[in-house]
Amino acid sequence: MKGLHHIVLETGRLKYEFDIKRNITIILGDSASGKTTMVGLLTLFAARKKSSGVILQSDVPCEVYNGSQDAWKSILSDIHKSIIFIDEGYDFIFTEEFADLLEASDNYYVLITRKPIRNLPYSIHEIYGIRTTGKYHFPEKVYHEFYPIIEETPLSKDPYDNVTVITEDEGSGYQFFSKSFHSECTSAKGNSNFYKCLKAMGTDKKSLIIADGAAFGAYVDNILDLREAGYNISLYLPESFEWIILKSGVVKANNLNEVLANPENYIESSVYFSWERFFTDYLRNATKDNRLQRYNKSRLSAFYTKGQVQKDIINTLPDVLRNLYQECNPEITASSDT
Repeated sequence: MKGLHHIVLETGRLKYEFDIKRNITIILGDSASGKTTMVGLLTLFAARKKSSGVILQSDVPCEVYNGSQDAWKSILSDIHKSIIFIDEGYDFIFTEEFADLLEASDNYYVLITRKPIRNLPYSIHEIYGIRTTGKYHFPEKVYHEFYPIIEETPLSKDPYDNVTVITEDEGSGYQFFSKSFHSECTSAKGNSNFYKCLKAMGTDKKSLIIADGAAFGAYVDNILDLREAGYNISLYLPESFEWIILKSGVVKANNLNEVLANPENYIESSVYFSWERFFTDYLRNATKDNRLQRYNKSRLSAFYTKGQVQKDIINTLPDVLRNLYQECNPEITASSDT
């Protein structure tokens, strides 16, 4: 399944309205925030349809898992091209077996949980809470909507003075940033290692994490906890490094502007477990016939780290990283100003 799906769920008293556009959506929140009520209304509609008093507007079926802890695999395997809601309390969502099922699934999943699901590559942009807004007032309808837990990338304005840039692995992204920022760049060697790496640095050192936002949702909570504890951490979480390259315009590709503007219309959930994988394939396909530009995730071509191409990619980044690039490369900045 692909595309953005607008859902409206309502009764005479309550209304929920939200969009689902990726294969994995996470809903967090404490008790009494409306999560269980939403699932209950979906269950009631599934059982009684119009006689339930619940109205559901959706262009695809919405299913709720109400089975046992053990029957999930057979039940979920029989559902296709639907949005499946799984309420908190089902421990199987934390297993590798569940991750394997989702990876090949043509469904979208909305998972309600109070703790991160480390086995799943979900986006920082698809972690939501549910809030009641002022669109309706008691005794009229109570209006509920999803709101992003991370509203926007929490990036400090000017952390480039004595900052250490930390990337998630030693692949193409690290190779680009280490050549751009020189000794100021290091690798955590995996998303799960960021926390340990930051703890070792301590609260006195300034760090800037660059990671693939498309698959960093399960780890961002640990990093934000360290920020709350006084660690000087900034975050830059684009969809992926491949997305940065594509956005910079240094590579030509079919329908590039439309793909970047509305990727959900092009990313089939049964093919791509995360959007990061899609953008990697898209960039590989766009450059496969050009020997100089040919993209390799493990070994970045020198095409991307030199001259105007490097500058074009840098110019796609936030001001913080552009400033850091200027600090690390004064000779290039000076030559470009003359």
